[in-house]
Amino acid sequence: MPGTGPRARIAGATLRWLLAAGFAVAGGMKLIASEFEVAGFRHFEYDPWLMYAVGAAQVIGAALLLFRGYAAIGAGLLALVMVGAVASHLRAGDPVLTALPPLILLTLLLFVAYAQRRRLRQAALAIAGS
Repeated sequence: MPGTGPRARIAGATLRWLLAAGFAVAGGMKLIASEFEVAGFRHFEYDPWLMYAVGAAQVIGAALLLFRGYAAIGAGLLALVMVGAVASHLRAGDPVLTALPPLILLTLLLFVAYAQRRRLRQAALAIAGS
């Protein structure tokens, strides 16, 4: 996190873990094709394969959030999913307030990505050096 004190580290880790838990559950629901998720993707008139792709992206992104060196990558991946969610609600003509939850999650994910940017650079340099 931007602050380096123990409270900032704990707050950052807590935020990452809470986001990871939420996205893991949401992604899992898509991967098992829960009735709620199937109905949602049908509402947006998307092909069923996209539900599985989004679910996989959510589970992968959630896992990446748990590792500080890769949290920015996970946050970026999940942020893209949230951009798609906001756009889907607006394109479908849903009330604007239905786009608010993914917009809030997008903001939190961008905060995590920004806060973890140094670790992302370190991970990229380590991978490039391999």
